[in-house]
This record gives sequence, C-alpha cells and structure tokens, in this order.
Amino acid sequence: MSESQQKALFLLAKSGDFGVRSTAIPTPGPGELLVKNGAIALNPADWKIQKYGFAIETFPAILGFDLAGTVEALGEGVTGFQQGDRVLATPNFFERKAAFQQYTITSAKFTAKVPQSISIEQASTIPTGVTTAAVGLYQAGQYGAGLVAPWAPGGQAKYSEKPLLVLGGASSVGAYVIQFAKLSGFSPIITTASLHNTAYLESLGATHILDRHLDAAALQKEVAAITALTLDLVYDTIAEPDTQKLAYALLADGGTLILTNPSGLGETTGGKTVKFTQWNPFAPGNEHVGEALYANLHGYLDSGAIQTNRVEVLPGGLGGIVAGLERLQEGKISGAKLVVRPQETA
Repeated sequence: MSESQQKALFLLAKSGDFGVRSTAIPTPGPGELLVKNGAIALNPADWKIQKYGFAIETFPAILGFDLAGTVEALGEGVTGFQQGDRVLATPNFFERKAAFQQYTITSAKFTAKVPQSISIEQASTIPTGVTTAAVGLYQAGQYGAGLVAPWAPGGQAKYSEKPLLVLGGASSVGAYVIQFAKLSGFSPIITTASLHNTAYLESLGATHILDRHLDAAALQKEVAAITALTLDLVYDTIAEPDTQKLAYALLADGGTLILTNPSGLGETTGGKTVKFTQWNPFAPGNEHVGEALYANLHGYLDSGAIQTNRVEVLPGGLGGIVAGLERLQEGKISGAKLVVRPQETA
C-alpha cells in the first residue's frame, strides 16, 4: 500500500456485506482537518444502515460516526489546531468524512481537543452520544426541548429542583443526558437501567436508578415515591415502541418527550410535545448547539464534568467491526461502547 493509500471498511452493497479495501487518503479543504484515526466507536445506527438499507444509495460506501485520533493536516483557514493534536470529532459519516477508515476528514467546528487525562479509545466514544444528548435537550427547533444550555449565560444549574426522567441511562446517549442534566441542575435525575449499572450511573449524576424491567404501573409508582413534582421532560434514549408508550404515559400534560427513534405514538393529547432528536450537528438547525458544545467540550472533559463511556476494545482493527456490530444488533452490550483501533488493520 502506497503512502497515499489507507485501509477502510466498505459496505459493499445495499443491505450487503462489509469488506476491508484500500482507498485514497483524502485531502482537507477549507475549514477541515485530516485526522489519523486512533480509535473508532461503534453505534447501533451502523448495523441498522446495513440491515435496513437506508441513508445511503451509492456503493461501496464507508460508514461510521465516532472517532478520535491525531491531526495529520490542516485545511485552509483552520485555526486553533496544529499537527499532532489529539482530537475527537463528529464526522459527517459519508465517504471521506466517515469514521470506518484509517484517516478521516472532519469539520474544525465539530472537532475538539482531547485532554491528556483521557485515552484516545475513551475519546472516540464521545461524539455521537454527547451531540445527541445536547441537541435533544438544548436545540430550540424541531429536534430538541429548547432548554438553556449550561454553557450559555445563566444556564448552569438553571433547572434546579426540576425532575428529569431518562429511559435507558446506561446507553451511550443516556449517560450523557444524565451528565448534562446534572450540569443544568435537574434534581432528582431518575433513570431506568439494569441495576448492575447503579454505581456507574450514580457516579454520572443520576439520583435514582430504577429497574428497566418494571412495567408502567410499577414505574409510575416508583417515580411518584421519589418526587411529587410533575415530569415535564422525559428523554427516552431507547425509544422502542414499548418505552415510547411508557415515557408518554409518565410525561405530564404540557410536557416534552425526546426520542432517539421516530415516534410511533400517533396523535398526542394533553398538550404533550414529542420530538425525534438528531445526532447530527450538520443537520439544519443543529449547528448552533453543535458549535457551542464543541467549543466547551474540552473544558468539560478536562474538569471531569463530562465523563466518557466505558470502553471495550475489539481486536483486528477495522476487521473487528463486523463482529462488534453483530453483538450490538443482538443487544449484548450494556453500559459500554465497543471500540476498534483502525491502525491495527491487517
């Protein structure tokens, strides 16, 4: 393989197989960085795009949403970064801007430096989860609840003494929702999860962890015992049909439900608002939240206000992704992110 070539994992056809192939190393344009990927994290969307054949029409295609590594080259007009910087980024997940390769083009405005206290593997678990959480809470348009962000004037602890329920707290998005809720001052912060994740979720800021297997009536009773205040905001990070119904039943009239999958609830009643949030900072309306988040992310990570997901590193470089996606599809991952090191690709 020549110096201008790299290895990438391609989805070879719609709903087809993955395969590792050689491809050119891209060149950054204005406002862009070329990042040498040290670690890539896997997401449920990766296997869903493969299985259900949506989002991409041109093949072979490179996928992947989460990466961290070192800056290899700077595009025109980029300031605040230099070659060799350790960074994490939300790429735009298509071709030269997708994560499943050894080198990726990122947008400087959605790239953040990584503190030395955090490993590249840990850093790779951050971008999609943290962006989804932030957009769902703080975007003021169609994708979010429109809260004042903790990095905005008056946003720190603004929602003190207000309860928040997070369904799926041990998911990647759920973990970041809990941490932003703490920064925003919510209390109590109630979450559902497998109870073996209790200590972990408490360390992130959750005040009450309820068994995710509780039925609607039991969960309602538990929440009522925790707080007499109404639940004006519920964030369902699982957003399967059963959890959507559960979240909607627990939400107060006039409240807002944030979902990470499209709503299957039909028409709403009681003035309740249901929003399907967006992970993508490039999506129209999300840029403002994304840029502000990335401008403050290094500080949050450096201070420990935002903790990374727990990590399981898979062997085999890019070749290890396929088995990892199968485990995600089978629902065998809880409270951790699967990560590969693309430079280890054979």
